[in-house]
Amino acid sequence: MRSYSIFTLLMIGFTVVTAQFSGTALTEYQYGKLPNEQDDMFNSVYSKLNLNYTLSQFKFGAGLQLYQSPFGERNYINLSQAKVSYQTKSVSVQLGNYNEILGKGILLRNYEIPGAVIEDRGFRSKQYFYTDMLGATASYKTDKWSGKVLWGYALNNLYPPTQIWERRRSDEVLGAEAGYTVGKQKIEFSGLRLKNDEEESYYAMTGFSGTILPTLTYYLGYADYLGGEGKSSNEQEAFAIYGSLAFSLANFGLSLEYKHYEHFLIGTGINEPPALVREHSYKLLNRSTHVLQPTNESGIQLEAFYQPGLFSLLTFNYTYARNRFVREFNYNEWFFEFSGVGIYDGDLKLFADYALDPLKNEDKRISAGFYMDSPLCKKWGLIVEGEGQKFERLDTHVQNYLLGLTIRNKSKFYLGLNTEWSNDRFVSESDKWWVGCSARYKLNSKNSVQLFVGERRGGPACSAGVCYEVLDFKGMEIRWSARL
Repeated sequence: MRSYSIFTLLMIGFTVVTAQFSGTALTEYQYGKLPNEQDDMFNSVYSKLNLNYTLSQFKFGAGLQLYQSPFGERNYINLSQAKVSYQTKSVSVQLGNYNEILGKGILLRNYEIPGAVIEDRGFRSKQYFYTDMLGATASYKTDKWSGKVLWGYALNNLYPPTQIWERRRSDEVLGAEAGYTVGKQKIEFSGLRLKNDEEESYYAMTGFSGTILPTLTYYLGYADYLGGEGKSSNEQEAFAIYGSLAFSLANFGLSLEYKHYEHFLIGTGINEPPALVREHSYKLLNRSTHVLQPTNESGIQLEAFYQPGLFSLLTFNYTYARNRFVREFNYNEWFFEFSGVGIYDGDLKLFADYALDPLKNEDKRISAGFYMDSPLCKKWGLIVEGEGQKFERLDTHVQNYLLGLTIRNKSKFYLGLNTEWSNDRFVSESDKWWVGCSARYKLNSKNSVQLFVGERRGGPACSAGVCYEVLDFKGMEIRWSARL
């Protein structure tokens, strides 16, 4: 653990540097057990540090991350990023590690999920959940014209830093995008070349966006595979269509989106097309969400909201997705939510959800619940959340329930008890309880500490349109987050 101690001292030392420095730090210590571990509970530490230094129009950045455990094959110390950038009102140039998007993510999307640390079931080595490019990019922008070019190697975060560089960055990407604005309308052209040991492929995309009426906006994009080497005859039929309409008037809003993706998983997954699935904040719904399959998926998403009063909002969402793998799978979900004022002028949310999910073999899935944050006095408040879910799978009736109680002191201190119960035989051979206690303390505007003791349930989790797997955990966890 010597490397961890040095790393922590560095993070503490950097908090006192001048205002030209900025950055983020995260340290997580666990003593516990993960699913399928043959050994008893063990200690592990994950740390990351990102630092930036600004000098006039230049910005320099570097990042480190490490993981230490009793298992040597899982441990590493990794230079996660090194970059320099130059930026003015019109020009931007970046060298090293950078983040970029082409064609609304249909061709390329880099992302970072704040606070998310992932651990693969196979490698069992933790890392921060992000993707980026290692290379160079430049962009230019005026009132009417915009353009950018990029080159680099895309990060495949399915492989942890314990793996070799060639495996983690096997996709070489060369891309460009140009846009022109006329009044309130914009047209964009994007192109991308992907090269790795398996293929060399070329893609192009055209996008139109703008305002039709003061209350109506739109976007329409089409991407196609132009040619190359290494793809099968079916994969050469790849294309992607995405379109959206949004209408708003006074206290009413309506949006409609359409998608059709065929064989549009580029490389090892450097792109992330719009999923058109509502991202839920409720735990049971987030865990059972539909995950986009860009190799074969079409569908729509319709969402409407109405604000009957100053502090109340009604939201309705309908999602439909069709997949064809040997046979056709049709996903349907209807979601309704009310948010408004609860007891003692607190926040109140109520939701109901009904879904048909044949890909997961979950039929007639019904979910409902509430979230309530009520002040008890001037400084203290109580947060209560409850969720229930049931569905049919292979002639069995599955039920999931969740209850959480949290006492808070303004936004500085939180102390909670979280419980879950399930009779899902895909999760446990018998009925299963998860009980855990959590605490969070905000030391100041830049530092916070979190503590968890007990057992928590894992499963899929989605954030910012990206879904990932969270493993079950039993034991103790301490996390320190800081902005430098």
